[in-house]
Amino acid sequence: MEYIVEMIFWVVLAVVLGLLGSSRREEKKVDPDKTVMRYGPSMRYGLYMIGILIGGMFGVFGAMAIRDRAHEAEPGLILLILLGVLAGIFFLVCGYILYARHVFFDEEELIVGRPFKSMLHVKWQEVSRMECKGNRLLLYGADGRRLLCANAVLENFDLFSDMAKRMCSARMPKKDSWQDGQRVMTRRTAAVAMFCLAGLLFIFFAVSLLIGKYDFREVFTSGEQAFMPVMLAAGAAALFYGVVLFAEKIRYTKEEITFYRLSGKKNFLWRNLKKIRREEQGSSGVQKLCLTWEGKEYVVSKAKYQAQYEEFLDFIIDVALERDVPISGL
Repeated sequence: MEYIVEMIFWVVLAVVLGLLGSSRREEKKVDPDKTVMRYGPSMRYGLYMIGILIGGMFGVFGAMAIRDRAHEAEPGLILLILLGVLAGIFFLVCGYILYARHVFFDEEELIVGRPFKSMLHVKWQEVSRMECKGNRLLLYGADGRRLLCANAVLENFDLFSDMAKRMCSARMPKKDSWQDGQRVMTRRTAAVAMFCLAGLLFIFFAVSLLIGKYDFREVFTSGEQAFMPVMLAAGAAALFYGVVLFAEKIRYTKEEITFYRLSGKKNFLWRNLKKIRREEQGSSGVQKLCLTWEGKEYVVSKAKYQAQYEEFLDFIIDVALERDVPISGL
């Protein structure tokens, strides 16, 4: 019976948060002719899922432990339960923040969603300045206050960027995006997220070890603390994956490109590029570029390098035209 109650609790919580994470409520309140720019559902629901798992696990099992008076023998157990529940709430709040930061726009105005605040209505004429920093687009009001910051990971960012440049091109300072003659594509944001998750799991493991006064070897030999080895293994896996993501990057200049991986790096000259192919990957429609050197394809996926992909795509098109490289899928 207890397991059925736990399952019902998590299912109900997941359904409620799924409804909260949907933007349809806001879409019904806004003119349907407006386009919405927002974070993809995978990012929002990923944070919700982590929050549900952590908060639900510590909340449900913690309540059972308190019911069985386990906290009387281990007073620190209550602190551990509170830390776990707060961590779950933290991830849920982060998911809500991503959900709330959506923007409705058309050729007349912007409606900017703000977490924990009412929506901000802005006419395009009220935008005093626009800046493009890499693949981020920033709009400022007449008082110099930043109205919004949009980046390439948002759905419909391309449509918003084209409209913003058309409406505010005269208010956009010209900047050269090449730094020291090169551009770099990284996965630092995903790596930092993995490092934070690993750190959180390691902290929970250490706190559980100290509060329970367990010997480190007992954790792996006793079946009573089976969740602790799983927590440690998950933290180690997240840490390793974060290192892999941090090491993975692409650096390119107007003469060459270098692919960096944890196992090493590979360098190629643009003049040796044989073929360019652009395609959409699977049913999700994720775009990727396949570049061929020496008979082997190297893939650059938009899912991996969302913030810099469009800039790289524009550069690749220029390379194809300048060097007469066969290109398909464009």
